[in-house]
Amino acid sequence: MRTILFLLLSPLLAFTQQRDFSSCENALSVLPEGKYTVAFLGKKGVVPGEGVFQHAKNPGKNQIWMDFTTSKKGSINISFLHQNQTIQLLILKEKEIDLCSALQEQNVQIIVERSLDSLVKFETELKVNENEHYFILLLGVEKSKQSVTCQLDFDIDVEETNKTWPLNLVYNESIPVYHLLIRDIVSRSPIEARIVLQGSNEINGVYRASDLEMNLLKKVKGGLLRVDAEGYLSADVENTNIPMGAQFYDTIWLNPIKEGMLAELDDVYFAAGLASVLEESYPKLKRLRDFLILNPTVSIEVHGHVNEDNDKDMVSMKLSKKRAQKVVDYLVEGGVDSRRLTAIGFGNTKPIYKTPQTEEEKEANRRVEILIRTN
Repeated sequence: MRTILFLLLSPLLAFTQQRDFSSCENALSVLPEGKYTVAFLGKKGVVPGEGVFQHAKNPGKNQIWMDFTTSKKGSINISFLHQNQTIQLLILKEKEIDLCSALQEQNVQIIVERSLDSLVKFETELKVNENEHYFILLLGVEKSKQSVTCQLDFDIDVEETNKTWPLNLVYNESIPVYHLLIRDIVSRSPIEARIVLQGSNEINGVYRASDLEMNLLKKVKGGLLRVDAEGYLSADVENTNIPMGAQFYDTIWLNPIKEGMLAELDDVYFAAGLASVLEESYPKLKRLRDFLILNPTVSIEVHGHVNEDNDKDMVSMKLSKKRAQKVVDYLVEGGVDSRRLTAIGFGNTKPIYKTPQTEEEKEANRRVEILIRTN
């Protein structure tokens, strides 16, 4: 499902590696709060080139890279647990230039360098400031496919605690706890947001927080999560699953509103060849209305596009304009000032697929888009 305006993202802090994170450029992005289990891919050979790892002798290709950016000043406790062969641990801090490039120039700041024996749990603490970028590098024995568990716990400085909006609804610490974090995707900062959860009787409700905690008695299948915050694109996560776990985290990353953003309004349908809005479109139109009411300084252009033959250019242009105007009319009836809304029809002049071959490609051409303007 294509969803652009209402952003879908939920990186989970409980993670099992499935991709190749054996290079700096392909590092697994993690949060400075959560538990990760990763596994070496069993690679053979050594990393070519001199000076790539001046701190390690003949580093092998069997590596795992992770990176994270701190949003606030505080301290991070990092622990590692593994049960097989010895691994090498390096924690690196990015300086003024990109670390992956700096490795070639031997211009990196090494924070931690340790050899971790088998059956060992190692812990270290980092004092961090806002917007610092760190890399964790694990070097494994050649051909080894062992797993490593990494736990990160972030403690914010006291003066920073008033910048979060926690809501703790946990009534029994022995029952699994579900954590939901709302964060700015650019600054990594907490965001106070309106959160709608649906999926089971125990979680159904409307909440306001940046950090929400609640007990979870059973796993949730096909749930719905909606997040709205002033100054940000809304986030809708449909058919989401929440597994059972002692400490399970979801993080919703919100995109700040920027002038000139072009976003597709999906799940908006019209009668064939007409400008009549079909009933199944109203939930998404209502979400757009709510977004505009929450952000009174935002104006939008509603762009209509159709999928028609090239010999029907004038007909296509009129139809696309009428469809865009129908969206505007709905928003005005819902309380949005008409001066904030402009309807534009592009006809068939901007297709995603110039020669659509399938119904899916035709449907992709037949769309409504929103261009963000700010007052």
